[in-house]
Amino acid sequence: GFTEAKMAWTECPSPAHQPASGYHLCPDLGIVEVIDPDTGRVLPPGESGEIVFTPLDARGTVVLRYRTGDFIDGGLVHEPCPYCRRLLPRLVGNISRRSEVRSMRLDKIKGTLVDFNELEHALDDAPHLGAWQIELRKLHDDPLDVDELVLHVHAPDQSDQTALSHELANRINAACELQPNRILFHTAAEMRALQGVGSQLKELRLVDHRPAESPTPPAPAPVGSDPTAQSHPEPERAVS
Repeated sequence: GFTEAKMAWTECPSPAHQPASGYHLCPDLGIVEVIDPDTGRVLPPGESGEIVFTPLDARGTVVLRYRTGDFIDGGLVHEPCPYCRRLLPRLVGNISRRSEVRSMRLDKIKGTLVDFNELEHALDDAPHLGAWQIELRKLHDDPLDVDELVLHVHAPDQSDQTALSHELANRINAACELQPNRILFHTAAEMRALQGVGSQLKELRLVDHRPAESPTPPAPAPVGSDPTAQSHPEPERAVS
């Protein structure tokens, strides 16, 4: 879910290499629509667009047709879930910020231009993976050294860490042609602390700890000169 909804939607577990079920909505708690972000027109089932939400059981603050800024690329569908066969409406596909769809989130890592939207989708779709965080660092914390990509993960079902590490490394390589320098496994409590759950408005899934390069120091003064001395122009000579 998103912060303003004050709820979370669930999806059925799907077999490896099979499409996700999509998020099962709760029509008795809120109305979800998918609209054209430019015209505001409600879109038919299955079309990509911006998610609009109206809570039916809100407390304190009530919003009507709240534009979330979240873009769903598979739209809203009403067919039975392929796994549980329930008839709840579902949001299908990857969800990203509308601003990200327009401008893309791009940065260079190890000299390679990386689209973080694609990288996030690759990790979100990984089986047996719970929470995750990408940390960007510099080798030896030296701003002039090479970039490092460290992946922090939590596997809730205690999967084989070696096999899962191999799967995640392949997914990252397929998404951005990079290999993570390290994949570190954490407990659920450790991951919540890393992501700032409870202290941040949004969980921190991408953190950049690369130190900034120091400004170029001024050139040294010539040997034997007084660095505090002021230069004065020579007086003009009269020409007879």
